Amino acid sequence: MKKYIVTLIWLLCGLTQLLMAQSKDQEVGVWVGSATYIGDINPNYNFLQTRPAFGALYRYHLNPYVGLRGSFNAAMIQHADSLSSNPFPRARNLSFRANLIGLTGQIELNFHKFIVGNEKHYFSPYITVGLGLFYFETKTKFQDEWYNLRELGTEGQLIDFVETKQYKPVQANIPVGMGVKYWMRGKWSCYAELSYHFTSTDYLDDVGDVYVDNFLLQDGSITATLADRSGEVGQPIGRAGVQRGDITANDAILMLNLGITYTIFANDCPQGKPKKYDFY
Repeated sequence: MKKYIVTLIWLLCGLTQLLMAQSKDQEVGVWVGSATYIGDINPNYNFLQTRPAFGALYRYHLNPYVGLRGSFNAAMIQHADSLSSNPFPRARNLSFRANLIGLTGQIELNFHKFIVGNEKHYFSPYITVGLGLFYFETKTKFQDEWYNLRELGTEGQLIDFVETKQYKPVQANIPVGMGVKYWMRGKWSCYAELSYHFTSTDYLDDVGDVYVDNFLLQDGSITATLADRSGEVGQPIGRAGVQRGDITANDAILMLNLGITYTIFANDCPQGKPKKYDFY
């Protein structure tokens, strides 16, 4: 985790120096959209539990083809085994909800020239990639009460001699996406973007490895109860060593963003798009 933090700080410092040394088009804006969790409880891209997301951004245009963007992001994700058509997840019967907040730094590469205020270069598709850090808190509901799953250690993370260790609430992510941006009028632009966020954790859903012995979780405790909820829908399947999640792949988030930006600094003051009968 330290290497991700150091890398992000290094990138932010470099970006700050770059912005101080140059004066290019700069935008601020807000966005709203959706977040869909992909992981052990939703491996097949089921969109039934897509939830809202929102944030704010700052964009700096290095030139008409390349831009840098910093974003604050907030999202909710959730899913449940009961929505699966696969017999094993339905028997496992786990569910969760998580709130996430984070920061990302990204580079945008435009397919065409994009210049705010220029009638000929007011639209471009683009691709983007970056690096970010986020904080998340995963909970589940049992008998009308919400429980923080990380604090409970449902896979034995709080037991000294269990190999699986407690996961960190701060993780890294790599967003990769594509979108389109459009200058509307004056200093206003908008964009739409679809991005896939690879994360450094397999525990957005608190599911990652194997079941541990209920005796170690203090059989009958809330930890043991939430670790294996299969007994609520059928025969209990949570025997020690039985697969609970897929530890070979980390969780991810698919996001769709719609945003609007306002140009705060520009080389040239943007003008409204001329009408056909304007001759200047």
